[in-house]
Amino acid sequence: MNNSKVRIPKEIAPDVFAQAAQLYAQENQDYSLEEIMQAGAEVQIPPEMIQQAIQQIQAKQIRERDRQRKLKLILTSGGIGAAIALFGFWTYNTFASNATPSGRSLEASLPSANLANVNPLDIPPAPPPELPPTAGTTFTGEVKQYLLNPEGKVDGLLLNNGLQVKFPPQMADSLVRIITPNTKVSIFGDPGFSTRFGQEVRAKSITNSQTGQTLVEQPPTIAPQPPSLSNYSTLSAQGTAQNWLVGHRGEINGVIISNGTIVKFPPHVGEQLTSMANIKNTIQAKGFGTRNRYGQILEATALSVNGQSVSLQPKAITSP
Repeated sequence: MNNSKVRIPKEIAPDVFAQAAQLYAQENQDYSLEEIMQAGAEVQIPPEMIQQAIQQIQAKQIRERDRQRKLKLILTSGGIGAAIALFGFWTYNTFASNATPSGRSLEASLPSANLANVNPLDIPPAPPPELPPTAGTTFTGEVKQYLLNPEGKVDGLLLNNGLQVKFPPQMADSLVRIITPNTKVSIFGDPGFSTRFGQEVRAKSITNSQTGQTLVEQPPTIAPQPPSLSNYSTLSAQGTAQNWLVGHRGEINGVIISNGTIVKFPPHVGEQLTSMANIKNTIQAKGFGTRNRYGQILEATALSVNGQSVSLQPKAITSP
């Protein structure tokens, strides 16, 4: 610069740094770890935070590549529509606890930096981020309806106050024996992030407040199995949104419509709906799922909200 003493307002400093990174990236296709550290130091980003950001991005890319490889294998074996929906949902549920929380990171500060080219051998993989530990919280309410997984097993409860209670599906038979719709319950568990769309609670115990019967979470005795296409039917549903469903980190991953049908979709689809999702939205959905005495659930392969089609395509990722 002609005058190194020119002061840059703090409000535009992040944009200046991002633009400079873009210009620099036009001449440099990748960065060494040392260069990334030096760049971060210029804006007072601690080195350990940069390293953590790189590790999280790498872990996310590995999970996405693995997911897309599995989807391609399913596509070549037939049952395209059902396989995409069911395997995608099963994969998400299996790895949901490893999801990277949203928020501003080095990837946002350096949008053109090709962090995928950092040698993973140089940086040990970081453990998946976790919510702060909690001893548990007690909630009360009245059961509005059962929540189901795509196999039709009861894996939770929707309370009349909007709370979404999750419970292990292998305990479904025990749960429905002591808890029914319109039952007043006391829930002890780990609360997720509260959003305007609702809040999920991972229950450690569920008590029928009227009978005093309590069901305590137990670990599964066998490993979860991939879904079998023979267990599912082609379903469609339409109605108005009654409750938007969320995951533990507050991400939208489904909706319950006016006829009671649960429509599920991956969280990246929910990101498109954040600004438009509201109660009474008109919902139309087609997909694959199950219907039984506990309700109806479908994993969407086509979805529209207020007549506007919502893309269900997986996010594109950059190969390292």
